[in-house]
Amino acid sequence: MAYENNDKKFVAVVNRKHPLPIILNALAHAAFGMSGKGPHVGRLLDYPNQATGFSAKVDESPFIILEAKNSSQLQTLVSVAMDSTHVAYNVFTTSMIGRSADAQMTATQAAAGEGLDFVVVVLFGPREDIEPLTKRFSLFKG
Repeated sequence: MAYENNDKKFVAVVNRKHPLPIILNALAHAAFGMSGKGPHVGRLLDYPNQATGFSAKVDESPFIILEAKNSSQLQTLVSVAMDSTHVAYNVFTTSMIGRSADAQMTATQAAAGEGLDFVVVVLFGPREDIEPLTKRFSLFKG
C-alpha cells in the first residue's frame, strides 16, 4: 500500500556505529527539535479515539529512518542540507550528551568540525529535494 500524502517527508539518518539507546535518545531530541525550525516544518494532525478518550498528534508526512555507516557521512549530509533552501534539518551529536544543557551547549560550541561525532540528522522538505540527498543510505534495521 502506497502512502498518498508524501509530497513532503521527514527522513532521519542515524549513525549505526552508536548503541541503540543513544540513537533513540538522539532521534527523539532531533525530531522534536524540528518543531522549532519554523511554521512550515510538518503538519500535525489530531488522532482522537472515542473508545479510550486518548488524543494523539502525529505528523501528516511520512517519517523514514535510514542508516549511515559513520559520522563522516552524516557530516557531509548536513553540509549539503545547509546549502538547500527547501530542506529543513536538525542534528544531534555526542557533544549534546552531558551533565547539563549548559555543559552540552558549551561542548558543542567548542567542538572542532572534525571532532564532532554525529549520531542523527533529521531532514524535512519536498520529496524531490530530500530523495537525492538520502538515496545512498539504506533503511535502518536497528
